[in-house]
Amino acid sequence: VGVGLGLLPALILGGGALVCAAVAVSRPRMRPSLYRWLTVLAAAGAFTASMIELVSLRPDHNGVGLVAYSGGLMVDRFHVFGTVLVLLVLVLTVLGAETYLRGSQARAGAFCALLQLSAAAAVMLVAQREMAAFTAAFALLLVCLVLLTAMTKTSGPTAEAAFRQVLVGGVALATTVYGLVLLYGATGTTDLSRLDSGVRVDGPLVTVGMALVVIGLLAMIGAPPLQSWMRDTQETTPGAIAGFSSALGAVTGTTVLLRFAVEGFGAGSSRWMLLVTLVAVMAMLTGAILALRATTVRRLIADLSIAQSGFLLLAVGATGRGIDGTVASGPIALLFALMGAATAVVAALLLAGIFDAAGLPPGIDAYRGVGRRAPATAAFLSLALLSLAGLPPLAGFFGRVLIAESALNAGAGWAVAIAGVAMVLVAVAVLRWLMAMYAEDNGEAPFAVSTTPLTSRAAAWTAAGLGVLVAALAAPLIALANGGAGALH
Repeated sequence: VGVGLGLLPALILGGGALVCAAVAVSRPRMRPSLYRWLTVLAAAGAFTASMIELVSLRPDHNGVGLVAYSGGLMVDRFHVFGTVLVLLVLVLTVLGAETYLRGSQARAGAFCALLQLSAAAAVMLVAQREMAAFTAAFALLLVCLVLLTAMTKTSGPTAEAAFRQVLVGGVALATTVYGLVLLYGATGTTDLSRLDSGVRVDGPLVTVGMALVVIGLLAMIGAPPLQSWMRDTQETTPGAIAGFSSALGAVTGTTVLLRFAVEGFGAGSSRWMLLVTLVAVMAMLTGAILALRATTVRRLIADLSIAQSGFLLLAVGATGRGIDGTVASGPIALLFALMGAATAVVAALLLAGIFDAAGLPPGIDAYRGVGRRAPATAAFLSLALLSLAGLPPLAGFFGRVLIAESALNAGAGWAVAIAGVAMVLVAVAVLRWLMAMYAEDNGEAPFAVSTTPLTSRAAAWTAAGLGVLVAALAAPLIALANGGAGALH
């Protein structure tokens, strides 16, 4: 397998971004639908390239098809799995953004170009094991996400959210780079896969370096203490942008952290596992408690996302040998849970955006009786919220069961107990909103969700329906996750 094949998915997405930008400059009055379908076409091309990579991996029982640049680029089944998740988020977003594209025709080309550049950076991050290339891809992703937020220009809060995102992103990048510098000083290598085996000065230097890298990546995931940008973005930006930023951050941040943890820091190493588990517990409790106080649907989704990030981090911390002597299944649980987590947050924010476009205020009082006035959209929003909360029988529930099982095997029973409390609190918060949505109509004037184009509504409904589909196909999808996680070593 050549280096070109290993880079092909990212190159196709980057090429698609250039095409959108070129068309926007040369033909500024072009229909927004053209950029949408150019983005879908680029995603289809990147998916095809990923499938070609997957076929090329079959002869290797370790699932490693390409190790280039002295180990700095790793194309394996784990990378292919992450790439497909990124592409799924990209397609759902661009199809669900029809309302935004029609209202911002002058910026449609730039919007689609930034979506593709963000996805390309995420794809490269999942494959990178070299410090310099990783830093460049990380910086590109942060810049693209900031620009997506800033270009909406819908209100003062949106501009404030973009500014806070710049601050948090800058802190995250600086923290990560400083951590990498400390690790380089301790190991003498920029190859992230050799950190654990190449330690020359074991001690506080290595521990602090690992901690700084973990904290920097938390910003992308949207977990404490760097979760403020995600809450601001989800509350103030259009649903498509908020969903894309949150889902892409969760997928990229957790998969990158997992690769760092298993291949770089050393699976089962207490130097990083305890920190990740503590942050996971903090995120679960913080999100659950805040969700109980949520007075708007956007804030509810943001708080549920924070709690969800805690569960995902709990899976990251469940690596190495379990208490029964077998390999802890945290990586498998994480990859499976990400399928439901990413689609749920995209669906919830797209559906909230549909109600926003219909003129419905975001408060819980305004949502009273919405299940009677817009039954289909309200039903899909209910599915998305239930999946975000991890309630049965949706994908979020099965993901949390797998995560709890892997964490117990890894010896983190105390964290699982706290996770159970968080799930109860989250369930109460979501059920409170569902009871309001299906209560008697509050007498407000009717509204029409048909103001949102059918393409956007279909994308939102599909994203919500995937929570049911992932749960129904749990067995084969867990097998796929097992194949992806098995490439980590």
